[in-house]
Amino acid sequence: MKVLLVRPPVPKHTIGLKHIMICEPLELEYIAAELLHHEVMIFDHLVEKKFLNRIKAFNPDVVVSSCYKSGTNEVVKLFREIKHLDKNIITIAGGVHATLNPEDFADAAVDIIGIGDGTLLLAEIIDALDNKQPLIEVPGIAIPVGEGLLVKTAQRKYMPPADTLPLPRRELVSHLAHRYYYLMHKPVATIKTTWGCWYRCNFCFTWRITDGMPYSRSPESIIEELLTIKAKDVYIVDDIFLINKSRLRKLADLIREHKIEKHYLCYARADFIAENEEVIKEWSELGLRAVFIGLDGVTDEELKHMNKQSSAHYNRKAVEVLRKYEVDTYGSLIPGADYEKKDWDRLWQFIEDAKLYYVNISPATPLPGAMDYDAQKSKLTVPVDAHGLFDLSHQLMPTKMPLKAYYRQLLYLYWKTIMNFRRAQKNTFRTLPTIWHKDYWNIIIGGLKIGRQFYFAHTHHSPKEIAIATYKGRIVPGLTYEDKFRHPSFKNFREQPLQNRIAALEAV
Repeated sequence: MKVLLVRPPVPKHTIGLKHIMICEPLELEYIAAELLHHEVMIFDHLVEKKFLNRIKAFNPDVVVSSCYKSGTNEVVKLFREIKHLDKNIITIAGGVHATLNPEDFADAAVDIIGIGDGTLLLAEIIDALDNKQPLIEVPGIAIPVGEGLLVKTAQRKYMPPADTLPLPRRELVSHLAHRYYYLMHKPVATIKTTWGCWYRCNFCFTWRITDGMPYSRSPESIIEELLTIKAKDVYIVDDIFLINKSRLRKLADLIREHKIEKHYLCYARADFIAENEEVIKEWSELGLRAVFIGLDGVTDEELKHMNKQSSAHYNRKAVEVLRKYEVDTYGSLIPGADYEKKDWDRLWQFIEDAKLYYVNISPATPLPGAMDYDAQKSKLTVPVDAHGLFDLSHQLMPTKMPLKAYYRQLLYLYWKTIMNFRRAQKNTFRTLPTIWHKDYWNIIIGGLKIGRQFYFAHTHHSPKEIAIATYKGRIVPGLTYEDKFRHPSFKNFREQPLQNRIAALEAV
């Protein structure tokens, strides 16, 4: 079969990252790896244009797309446009949000929803379609049968043992490799070594995706992939990479043994860094250039409220350790909806005292799947299907300050922190070129574009903009939920009694 894998575009209102980073579509490279017996192509909306021309030229049998919550409406729009062209093209939605909230994809233009890691699941779906075998025998999928109605097959384990996964097929986007970067890391390749998380922060759904059980690759498996990566800079996208000392030590030994010379950026917790200085020392010698830390709060009270199981002392200590070994800190901070001027001032003082330059200031956002979502859902100031606003940059809860003033404080904090040449030179080590280098100014220009979005962010909450944020694309004339049942693989779902469909809805 001809299978087109698509990364959706960024929604209009979603703020930020596309202006300062675009990384390869690793999730699509993974699901392509098990489709070796099919003709596969990847289309990346973040760096490519003329999608409909590609559809017409490639003439796929199946189109697949995946996303987080913020991209949900974009995936539905894509699939509606595809059905406008050819109703016989089968559409499959997957990814993190499809796993957590498959009902959000219950649209007539969506034929199949994958629940769980798609690396092996998609291959099973494609093989069933290709051989006209009943899809109802494939565990881990849902079929939209009405507005908000799903029929689900048997549940499946989130994913197989991590070492059994194939290596991602980077050759499918090799012609775009020069377009992928993260800040000053360019070109950059991404690698994933663990799925899930060991911790239970109440604002995060990562650990719940894998039912609380992380899946980690062995050092030998990681080395096998590193040896295939051409890029000098490697972004390790695990939610926590620096965590298991024995695994890190073994991996470090293998990197030296194989004489792998790369520059790394990865994620870590503040408490681990503070308590394991020797790990930072060793990895700084191996090429560790930057570490993302979920600092999140600057007081013990804030961190306790988030169930971080860490402390403000560890936050400060972690940054000190990284600075000692000249590893740059990418610090994530979460201002609450209750922030007032004094709270913003306290946050700025922490940034100054810690000598942070790279920061991600991400307003607390209730996300489906997180522990605090059910308690906060009723307080949301935007509809739950205004998906593009759930980007961790918009404040979607009632604020103490006027909303416009809240965003201006956030923007001012970014401005003081980043748009300051003196701070840039003084507070960075391995990642920032001279201010006369074009890469530096490209990031500054990207930052200015983000700043413009924040400047007008309060207007994104207006009825007119909410209507845009909830828009799912043109209705396809004549398209019904029953159309998919023309394909032999779907016929068993038509036989499911109505009460099963209702039960599926109630279960959601």
